[in-house]
Amino acid sequence: MTAVAELDQPRVTSADATFPQRWRRYRIVVAVALFGIVVAIVVGLLGSGGNNGDLDPRSYQPNGTHALAALLDARGVHVDTVTTAAAAQSAAISGTTLVVVNPARLDDSALSALAATHADLVVMEAGPLELGALGLGVVPGGQAFDDETVTPSCSLPAATTAGSISTGNYAYQTPPGGTGCYPLADGSAVVTFARDGRQVTLVGDARPFTNDQLADDGNAALGLGLLSTNPDVVWLAPPVIGPSSGSTGQATLTSLLPDRLKWAVLQLAIAVGVIALWRGRRLGRLVPETLPVVVRQAETVLGRARLYRRARALDRASAALRSGARDRLARRLGFGAGVSSDALTDAVSTRVGRASTNVAALLYGAAPADDHELVLLAQQLAALEREVLRS
Repeated sequence: MTAVAELDQPRVTSADATFPQRWRRYRIVVAVALFGIVVAIVVGLLGSGGNNGDLDPRSYQPNGTHALAALLDARGVHVDTVTTAAAAQSAAISGTTLVVVNPARLDDSALSALAATHADLVVMEAGPLELGALGLGVVPGGQAFDDETVTPSCSLPAATTAGSISTGNYAYQTPPGGTGCYPLADGSAVVTFARDGRQVTLVGDARPFTNDQLADDGNAALGLGLLSTNPDVVWLAPPVIGPSSGSTGQATLTSLLPDRLKWAVLQLAIAVGVIALWRGRRLGRLVPETLPVVVRQAETVLGRARLYRRARALDRASAALRSGARDRLARRLGFGAGVSSDALTDAVSTRVGRASTNVAALLYGAAPADDHELVLLAQQLAALEREVLRS
């Protein structure tokens, strides 16, 4: 038969996709999300390192001060590095030296509290605003924007031993009763004085004490002379970002991130969500779809037969052959769809003159054992239909 038939029954399709299909669909979204996570982690790691080595005794970088800390340790002076003003304030007791670097990273309340400790105080690179917050009564003496090689011009043992150094940045006016060394701008680069039974020293430029400049001129001798007066040194190295003073606990990742990055991450999350909603499948009931092609009956039969053969489904193949033969015989003999097996067997047996047991075995028998028996069953059913048709 060469007629073609269109399948009228809708085909229900599954909404579940395979893993490769999902990966191809969402790989752009996943890539964008992973990129955002990597950026957040990198920024967090860069910020979690505190001051990135700037004047940090633990840092071996050129702008660190590990070399000076090692020289102090060789002289029996222990250097304890802290990163918060609260930790420095609790550790700065009488008989110790408190070193504060990068004071611009601390707020006014933290600077005021540090200036009130009982330890000897050394503050490096304090600008006019930081001097006011410290409340030490020291007046700014201008600023030098280019390095100058200057001599001590004072009687301070640490300075006379060090000799000339190359320095710049801030200068301070010497308070009454104090000592000013290394004349610079309208003041001195190093000022020291006694206050409330302790020694206070202001250093306008901390670069001579870094790893890359400590070996120049008399920088090492000056650093050792200023910081080796007590057996213990508490070195406060505030972080570049994050809590600058009051927090004694560990800074969290979100507190280390600048606000602009937080907004960028939020915008990225919104964009990823919009893309996911746009590209994602809609959830709901399965949608039935009709088969959009016309399939020849012969192709359908051949395709199903190949599937039966590949699956070795002899029972299903024989059942399909017998079901088709019974339906055609029932219509030929005037029976409806619900005809019983006995009635159909008796009618066919009477019509063709065969024994009812033989007809029942053909129409309702057991499944064939191999392909040969299946082919033989198909031939016998076709012959039975021809007999009924001729009779």
